[in-house]
Formats: sequence, structure tokens, C-alpha cells
Amino acid sequence: MIKKITHKPPRFHQDNSLYFLTFCTYRREDYLHRGEVPRMLIDNLKHYGDRLKELIAFTIMPDHIHLLIDVENQATLSNFLRDFKKYTSKEIKRILSINTDHIWQHGTMDHCIRFSWGNEDFHKHLEYIFYNSWKHLKTAPKDFPYHNFTEIVERGWIDKDFCDFQESTLPVVDIYE
Repeated sequence: MIKKITHKPPRFHQDNSLYFLTFCTYRREDYLHRGEVPRMLIDNLKHYGDRLKELIAFTIMPDHIHLLIDVENQATLSNFLRDFKKYTSKEIKRILSINTDHIWQHGTMDHCIRFSWGNEDFHKHLEYIFYNSWKHLKTAPKDFPYHNFTEIVERGWIDKDFCDFQESTLPVVDIYE
């Protein structure tokens, strides 16, 4: 007889690490591109991001957000997410004049970036963040307004023409998902 596991396995967390995070709106409602919501989210990512070692990259899609962050410890990560979600929930409700119990889904998908000689894990997740505008909205990152792609290009981590390709070349493009 196989014993049923009744609790979730422990999550892996490591201090002084980079994390790739994804969190979604409740029931994947498309609140995040309406009205002044994107500007408010970007301003608050930067505000609450000051509590982190670094907010490296972000993209805001209509129903979810991806982040690449550097944190000193697990408590910093938890506090950042709690405070950001709590404040932005109130602001989204106010901006959109909606009456709902939830803006964000419970929990956050997190992935501790694994370091290697070539930093493949870091680069795959960084590229994935900016690939999202193409994947979901068919908009090249350089033309998408709700991320910090320009900063990443200036650092030399991604080329400015990333994802700027013709439909006919899509089958040969291999990007991490």
C-alpha cells in the first residue's frame, strides 16, 4: 500500500541568491494592463524593490508578473511579496473601481537560480521574462512598455532585437519555456 503524502514538500530557499518569481491574478483576471494599473505596479516594484539587494528584471503581463530578483535572505523575499501584493491589491481595486475579495492568487511560484560557469539558468530565465510579451501578446520586447528591457539591453545581457523576428522564422527559434 502506498502512503499518501498529506502535506506539501518543503520549498528550497537559499540566502544571498537570485530568484525567478511568477505570481498571477486571481482566476487569471486581466487587471494588470488596465488604466493606470501598469504604471502603479512599476512604481511599486521599484519602491518595494529597494528592500531587495536588486530588482534585476520584471515584466507585467495582463494577468501575471515575472520577476528576477536578488535577495539577502528568505525573510526579505517573503516580506517583499507580502507588502507588494497587499498594497497593490488595494490600489488595483481603487484604480479600477472593482469590488472583489482577491486580486492575487494565493502563493507565488519561485525558482532559485542555479549558478554555473555559463550562467545558463540565469540567462534562460532572464530571456523568458522578456519573451513573454511575444509569447502572449505577439509584441517584441523592444516595443512592449511594461518591463525593464531597456535596462537589461544597456547592461549587455540581451540584444535589443531579441524576439524581433518574422513569423516565418518562429519554428526554428528555440527559447526556454
